[in-house]
Amino acid sequence: MNCNSVFIDGKVPVLIDPGWTHHVPSLLRRMQEDGLNPSKIKLIICTHGHPDHFGGTGAFKDRPVRIAISHLEEEFIERSGRETYKGQGLKFPEYRVDFYIKDGDLILGKHELRILFTPGHSPGSVCIYWPRYKVLICGDLVFMGSVGRTDLPGGNGKQLFASIDKISELPIEMIIPGHGPVIQGQQDVRRNFDLVKRALFGLV
Repeated sequence: MNCNSVFIDGKVPVLIDPGWTHHVPSLLRRMQEDGLNPSKIKLIICTHGHPDHFGGTGAFKDRPVRIAISHLEEEFIERSGRETYKGQGLKFPEYRVDFYIKDGDLILGKHELRILFTPGHSPGSVCIYWPRYKVLICGDLVFMGSVGRTDLPGGNGKQLFASIDKISELPIEMIIPGHGPVIQGQQDVRRNFDLVKRALFGLV
């Protein structure tokens, strides 16, 4: 049930989607096992505010780490998030947001990322595109053979369709979804987009 987390090292080391709060110690331990230094994290970006992606930010609230999410998603968290956590038997985390991300380029040292507003799974969801490597970090927008749920509070099937349609036009060599396996290779990426558009959009 935990999400896929992504760490990009560099001048501004960034962790994307820290996951559930109670899984953060395991995440940091696995980073160390992979030869990465968790204490270097300077920025956390959350693709959206669901507990399995955003909840772990609470573990960093007293650390010298900046936390970013879209403005619409913070509004959604404040409006509906407490009920979402309560409905799952969870304590609403203490959190902070240091700045908002929005459509456009985000320069982190030598890394040039692009933030793409992709509502549907939630009102303020974003994807992170890395043009240099043609990598898409897409949160819960799309998975291998499936798409993000729209039956949760704030979900919208029409918006999800429009977001996937927009994203599918990008030159992508790898998709790192919020859950499940990575989709790698331009042909497999294209095949996956074609599959979800053809088979699933009548259901969202």
